[in-house]
Amino acid sequence: MDNQIPIKLLVLDLDGTVLRPDGSLSNTLALTVSEVRSHGIMVMLATGRMTRSAEVYWMQLGLGAGPLIAYNGSMVVEMPTQNPWFAWHLSDKLAKLVIQEAMKADILTQVYVGNELWLSKEDERAEHYIRANHIPGDVKFGDSILEWPLPPIKILLQDEPDKLDQFRTYLSPRMLGLQGRLFKSQADYLEIVPAGVGKGPALTKVAERLNIKHHNIMAIGDAENDLDMLKMVGLGVAMGQAPDFVRQAADVVTRSLEEDGAVYAIHRWLLDPLQGLNKMNH
Repeated sequence: MDNQIPIKLLVLDLDGTVLRPDGSLSNTLALTVSEVRSHGIMVMLATGRMTRSAEVYWMQLGLGAGPLIAYNGSMVVEMPTQNPWFAWHLSDKLAKLVIQEAMKADILTQVYVGNELWLSKEDERAEHYIRANHIPGDVKFGDSILEWPLPPIKILLQDEPDKLDQFRTYLSPRMLGLQGRLFKSQADYLEIVPAGVGKGPALTKVAERLNIKHHNIMAIGDAENDLDMLKMVGLGVAMGQAPDFVRQAADVVTRSLEEDGAVYAIHRWLLDPLQGLNKMNH
């Protein structure tokens, strides 16, 4: 890669990239992000989480005013006001199909309606998700989970990885023609968003609005839902623990989450080259 290309925007995934399993940020990461911003480089988040769940980390990192990609690209809002830039919803028909099939298979179904999280049942997975994401969840029994004022922004299914893989194989052909997209954001998370939606497409629209070229963007991620984002930017960085196909698609691979891989990547491929250029210019 060409270290001389200036990075103007750093995009960070949350879970598996900057957030530890307990949902905490390392102090080192916060300091590193602050250093990046001190050079006039914008830093933003791109996450599968809903806006209200990502807000706490936006504030902890002191990211100021700027766009947040939420719901895996189904929504972009201006932070900290949360004024919407773009939003896409699932079709009513697709959402109902996915939810009904998932509930038949006894898979925990999480439905994102407006700024609310609806759950198909109470269980340990749901309780852990609510705690980790700092958001309330509303359990809807039976068909009441289908009675929304507007169709969902996305649907998240949680279960054992093998069961989700089997369900994905079953569901994919049934979704044909219904304008939906399936992907995994973690081994035990299967997500459904509108067709054409993703972190990459959302970031493309953000870059256009900010007048930043793709080659001036660095992004760090760890999962299938980060693929289109890592491929579209000038420097796509995969976390060390990412699946093989994600690491192979990235420009570079950093250390794992346990080793503060995001911090290492920011220093190695952004701050260190930047400091080298500054020395050359003085």
